[in-house]
Amino acid sequence: MRQREFDTDEVLAIAMELFWQLGYANTSMKDIVQATGIQPGSLYAAFGDKEKLFQQALKKYTQEFFRASMPRHRPPLECIQKWFEHLAKAMTNDSKHKGCLIINTAVERESHSPSTIAIIEDRLDEIESFFRQNLAQALQDGDLPDSFEVEIISKALLGVVVGMLAIARIRHDAQTFSSIAAGAIALLPIK
Repeated sequence: MRQREFDTDEVLAIAMELFWQLGYANTSMKDIVQATGIQPGSLYAAFGDKEKLFQQALKKYTQEFFRASMPRHRPPLECIQKWFEHLAKAMTNDSKHKGCLIINTAVERESHSPSTIAIIEDRLDEIESFFRQNLAQALQDGDLPDSFEVEIISKALLGVVVGMLAIARIRHDAQTFSSIAAGAIALLPIK
């Protein structure tokens, strides 16, 4: 058996960029072959079909961009604020209007299999959970009023994130994103 003569992580990075920029439906295996310089048979042997390659690229995106961007080890409300600030800055600096691979995938739902949609639903749950955990901790810490509705605001903040990242496919002006981030933070009646 011949050994692979390419770096699979590098190929995944190239595929991830293509899917992120063009979308799943508009990225062909021919595009990936051209961008990587790797023959189709080698790509299929290493990654499986286009969907399996996409799912692996999505996993890479989740680890390197999505989870890595979520602040940890800070006061809970600061984590939420810092994440919105990070998203606003990232979307402002997104000159190619790529937005977010997770949200882009959700938007082109009809192009994906149930297994890919399940991955996206898990990522959306992860975003909501990030808010829920931080808000619940802030409530417990006494940083939010006792009447604060953790579940409702967690879902509302998820909606703000989805909206912000969908808008990023069209706009990338700083004022839009800083206003969206400020609006999200305004949902938190901080004591």
